[in-house]
Amino acid sequence: MFEDRKRGLSSSINAFCPSAGNSARESRPNYRPVILGVPVPRPRRTRLRRTLRRMLPEHLVNRLRQALTRTQIKVDSVLDDPMQFRRPSLQRECPLCGFQGRFWTFGAPPRSEALCPRCLSLERHRLFHLLVDRYANSAIKDKRVLHFAPEPCVRARLGRMSRYVTADLSGWDVDCQCAMESIPFPDNSLDAVIANHVLEHVDNDLDAMREVRRVLKPEGAAILSVPIVQGWDETYENPDIATPEMRRTHFGQEDHKRLYGRDFHDRLRQAGFVVEIFRADPEREIRFGLRRGDQFFVARPRSDRGRGR
Repeated sequence: MFEDRKRGLSSSINAFCPSAGNSARESRPNYRPVILGVPVPRPRRTRLRRTLRRMLPEHLVNRLRQALTRTQIKVDSVLDDPMQFRRPSLQRECPLCGFQGRFWTFGAPPRSEALCPRCLSLERHRLFHLLVDRYANSAIKDKRVLHFAPEPCVRARLGRMSRYVTADLSGWDVDCQCAMESIPFPDNSLDAVIANHVLEHVDNDLDAMREVRRVLKPEGAAILSVPIVQGWDETYENPDIATPEMRRTHFGQEDHKRLYGRDFHDRLRQAGFVVEIFRADPEREIRFGLRRGDQFFVARPRSDRGRGR
């Protein structure tokens, strides 16, 4: 969204299925992209997006959207914390874009020094970048990777180093429109599935975890992160809390369905995974402006895949 997308839908599809090309997609209105031999839902386009695409070249539409989004994020940061630039601040470093300087306030409630003003990465994106540095060769490089709700500041790197396909329930600016509980790929077909702060949004997170395990190869890995309250033994969720206002009050955001406790590891194990935790050391947390104690979960399918069903 924020950077020019060099690998479009056709290149991502061709990486999985070379027989699927642009000409077929453009000449058949009801065409459904085929990835790994499976027809998948075509990404949805809004009426405004269709109108703009007819009026302007696609690269101009993308640049306009990127510019508007960047402007809105920065304006929101200044409005949320207008005094941030008058406070003393450490010089941070962004491992994604190389920026060195002051990070901006972001979030609700506002988090001081969370946003890189150049690439708009947040703390979890920078931590994910460090994780990719460690696991790139074994889990991502030249692998078949499915990324849910792909973050603009990390998707370009993943697209260059892997056979990369993006997915989201909304269908906006992704290759495949699907829910995490219903992934349209065969068993044992993917090397990695990435979902950064996604599971707290889905209706049934255990079903989503089991679905991820189903599509992963035995040696594959799910790279996951969620907001966790470390002081809670158990996850807090209540299906009766359904309005955006009440979800914001109870779960911290209008579209969250739960707020995880320390039992997140147990949920992954129940879904059939062996879990490894990735954290940054305190020095790198300060240097790169990470949240203290933030972690990613690298979950690999257990050999006894029948358990946890």
